Amino acid sequence: MSKPFLRFEDGKISLGNKDLMVKSANLSIAPQLEEERVYGDLDLSIVGAKTEFVDFLPKGGLAGKLDITFMIVDETFDYTSGGLNDINVLFDIRDGMQEAPIHGNIVGRYFFNNMYLNDFSFSLAPYRIIEARASYNIYGAIYKTVDRRFQKLSIDPAHGLKSFGKIEASNTSMSSVNGRQFEVSQMDYNIRVERKLHYHIRGGEHTSLATTPNGVAPQRVSVEKIESVMSIEGNDIVQKLNPYGEFQGSSTRAAEGDSSIEAFLYTMSGKRIARFSCSGKIQDQSVSITEGDYAKGKLSVKQVIK
Repeated sequence: MSKPFLRFEDGKISLGNKDLMVKSANLSIAPQLEEERVYGDLDLSIVGAKTEFVDFLPKGGLAGKLDITFMIVDETFDYTSGGLNDINVLFDIRDGMQEAPIHGNIVGRYFFNNMYLNDFSFSLAPYRIIEARASYNIYGAIYKTVDRRFQKLSIDPAHGLKSFGKIEASNTSMSSVNGRQFEVSQMDYNIRVERKLHYHIRGGEHTSLATTPNGVAPQRVSVEKIESVMSIEGNDIVQKLNPYGEFQGSSTRAAEGDSSIEAFLYTMSGKRIARFSCSGKIQDQSVSITEGDYAKGKLSVKQVIK
């Protein structure tokens, strides 16, 4: 029996030849076209020449994007005893990160190469499974492949119950800063990388470009900027916040430092699989009070990594 439409159960997502437990995926690809117009014959009615449309011409190579929402499981991340994240290259954004593309990617019935990570984020909340989001840039064509199904006998997903880590405002515990118990109800982490495309000029003129759908591909995609933001929602905010985005507990600002937030991802079985942190300045904070609910304080810390 033929299957003209692909069911979710048969649409396996595999990035870098690694299967992921994905809840949703959106893949797009498009050429970069512009209209080519030339001047025509003389038209005496306008005392000049009219422009004529000739064709669409590419002004660059094929470019696309992949956005996924997935479950973090113990096989996706691995926490080492040295205190460092041993994260698969699929989600690795850090200073000194490799600039090589990710090959061997499958989304449903489609296969493609030349993929680069540019955004990774997740949210923590008590008693909830941790969902993460990632966004990638793609260069080149996509190809048809056969249907595949995600198969996994046992899954140990990351859980938000134990995953909240240490929170400090200018090197001081949040509980000490405000003189009362500090509790967090939600934590959000996001890290982004901006890249620069490098092309070989002669490569874009080679006659072999007409023999493959991939067309002109970047010779190198270098890392230009990396920034991370961590936000928390809880029962309090930072008092004595100064214009530098710091908690100023004394009359001397020189004694203050960066604020930091940490998250440790634990599986439901209690295995610690990753550590994430953000150390920088407090960018904003707010308090909201609504009828029928507790007062909620929100603040975010931003770190410039590169």
